[in-house]
Amino acid sequence: MARKANQLTAVQVRNLTKAGKYEDGSGLRLVVSDHGARNWVLRASVDGRRREFGLGGYPDVSLEQARRKAEEKRVDLRSGSSPQTVKLSSGRAAVPIDRITFRMAFAQYYATKEKTLSNEKHREQWRSTMNTYVFPFIGDTAVQDVTGPDIRKLLLPIWNAKQETARRVLQRVKVVFAFTIFNGWRATANPCEGVKEAMHSEPRCVEHYRAMPYTNVPAFVRDLQELKSWPETKLAFEWLILTATRSGETRGARWDEIDEKRNTWVIPAERMKKRKKHIVPLCGRCLEILGSAKALQRRSVLIFPSQQGGVLSDMTLTKLLRDHGYAGVATAHGFRSSFRDWCAEVAKVDEDVAEAALAHEVKDKTKAAYKRAQFLEERRVLMQRWDDYLQAVEKISKPT
Repeated sequence: MARKANQLTAVQVRNLTKAGKYEDGSGLRLVVSDHGARNWVLRASVDGRRREFGLGGYPDVSLEQARRKAEEKRVDLRSGSSPQTVKLSSGRAAVPIDRITFRMAFAQYYATKEKTLSNEKHREQWRSTMNTYVFPFIGDTAVQDVTGPDIRKLLLPIWNAKQETARRVLQRVKVVFAFTIFNGWRATANPCEGVKEAMHSEPRCVEHYRAMPYTNVPAFVRDLQELKSWPETKLAFEWLILTATRSGETRGARWDEIDEKRNTWVIPAERMKKRKKHIVPLCGRCLEILGSAKALQRRSVLIFPSQQGGVLSDMTLTKLLRDHGYAGVATAHGFRSSFRDWCAEVAKVDEDVAEAALAHEVKDKTKAAYKRAQFLEERRVLMQRWDDYLQAVEKISKPT
């Protein structure tokens, strides 16, 4: 079929990035949002009223597919059928498209998504995310009526306080809306587009973790060993300091993560902040801590179980600091900064080696490859030097 005058071409559609509405003819248009999202929309008259019908997003729906879907929609409208309703898998009666709520759309999307999730924990995370942070705000709002400010409003309470949670919420809501656009339930752009950038423009209150000066850390470690606290708590705290790891990584440490042949602790990707496996070379004192933990014979998969046998609470280490007079001086996370300062001022180690020890990203790709191949042995030397530094001290008095 010959192309009509002023119709779009596949090449044009592929290269259209400037925000605007690009007509293909007979009511079909490609709408490009300010943030680059491209969606097909059919404008047609229904009962004397001008309506818009979403036909899906580009490139998931090609130009040819959009034209075919547009023609099918026009045929439906001319035949007097009900193109504005859709039968959901829940078994209920067909729902008018303009009444499909976000809650309904999520149920439809999740019915397929659930099969791809690896375990019940992940499935529960998806459900609880929606029930806790999303449904109270937009659960009963029609998907075609949700706006960017609506998404911003639901994220505001957690954007600074729970940054990782907020990121996941935005990501999950965005894919649900992409699903609705693909199915033609929403004619306008994804309301999550540009929200992240808008949120980042908000003034943010950054919490700086209090860090003990590295010169005082050895004495603190000596005091720590003599405190009257739950044995695993003390061992966990010293392990955290020696390995320069985060609280959650230490508290969740498992026996099957220890490679006794190589004297390393292999933290799996799912337990790391950046979702990348992290290998920690174990110094002499860490090996002693493992021996002490084994001697306690708690019969747990965890190296440092709580008194109830589960993972130590995230407040356990904070409580230890508070109970022994260090609450205003340092936080558990702050000891990573203490280690980093020591690396720079005392060890004078290469910056990338120190960053690798903290599981931070190395931006340079060449150095990143080198990090994987060589940094482990350099870090093994570094962590033993840190151990030696922590052991060779005299006690100091507690802060007042």
